[in-house]
Amino acid sequence: MDRKKILIAISAAGISLLTMTAGGLRPDAALTAAIGAARSTAYFTAGITFRGENTVEAPPFTEEGPEQTAGQAATSEQSAESQPEESAALAAAVTADSTVSTPAAQEGVESRARVISRNIAEFDDGVDRTAEGTESGVIVREHFGGYQGDDYIELPGGGLVWNCTLDSAESIIAAGSEPPQTGVERNTPEPQVLIIHTHTTESYEPYQRNYYDISYPSRTRDSAHNVVRVGEALAQKLAENGISVLHDGTIHDYPSYTGSYDRSEGTIRAALEEYPSIKIILDLHRDAISGGGVRTAPVWETDGRYAAQFMVITGCDDGRFGNMPDYFSNLSLACAIQNSSEKLYPGLARPVLFDYRNYNQHISTGSLLIEIGSHANSIDEAVYTGELLGDIIAAAV
Repeated sequence: MDRKKILIAISAAGISLLTMTAGGLRPDAALTAAIGAARSTAYFTAGITFRGENTVEAPPFTEEGPEQTAGQAATSEQSAESQPEESAALAAAVTADSTVSTPAAQEGVESRARVISRNIAEFDDGVDRTAEGTESGVIVREHFGGYQGDDYIELPGGGLVWNCTLDSAESIIAAGSEPPQTGVERNTPEPQVLIIHTHTTESYEPYQRNYYDISYPSRTRDSAHNVVRVGEALAQKLAENGISVLHDGTIHDYPSYTGSYDRSEGTIRAALEEYPSIKIILDLHRDAISGGGVRTAPVWETDGRYAAQFMVITGCDDGRFGNMPDYFSNLSLACAIQNSSEKLYPGLARPVLFDYRNYNQHISTGSLLIEIGSHANSIDEAVYTGELLGDIIAAAV
């Protein structure tokens, strides 16, 4: 079934119908409502449902890649070719090595888990993050769930894999049925996990709101407001669980966006040479979900507090890459994280995306890309997810 054609056709029909009948709204508001409703109808046809907190709904279309289908909307990390420039000069990076107390230590078991944070730029972009700004478009807050269809493979542990490959459901279930062989050691000072950011400048909304300001930057080198801050939250939580982490905040997508993955590969290989103890490599990103003037924030709520939904992406080689013979090992780790998330925090994770992509995952059998929320989520929501993800990964490995 050609989902893209179905989505386009249904969306066009819905927009036309609602735009003509929404006479009680301003033209811009009517158009926004039409877009949201039509796209929701299209996604219902494609087997995807949402539990919304807003009257206007929008599915996961990303702004980075005009040819993305509903499935590819999950990410388009390798398609964008340009990066907005910032005027201030890059400040000197600093390296910190800190030891944190872990639950194991509190129970009387000696723990030397630590976080090594380095190459995190001291940079202030000067943006006023308390200002209301202009209402350039609508932010819709959605919980993504209710996925249906043959492409969605349910794992024995409760997780879900979105299979965009020709590999069989049986092979995916098999990969998700066995514990990943990561070899991660706890309560040792040698880093077991490497956290990097290929698109280091990806950032978030300053706070929760139902509109976005087009002039507000969705990318910044200010590490207090981009994915580096989320990575630090994840690293600290892993260390609290007895797993030492090297968190490298090297900027790979500025001043040039093109070639980001080549540069991050260099960072990864240098880290592995320096610390052969590293077993898992996590490339933390932020998604960009938008369409028709609407930006969508994937959210999850518990006890009145909101987190940004996350998504694990693991690559598959169809012969184009020629360097990923062990990609099922990465898939096994992804499935373990997905199952762990469903056990600890049901609904926090979007389905694992299993697709013909590389993302430097040929380097190690413990390599994954993880999208934390979108550019419509607040920084606090993303940081909270980083903390929850630390517990999830610690339980998975």
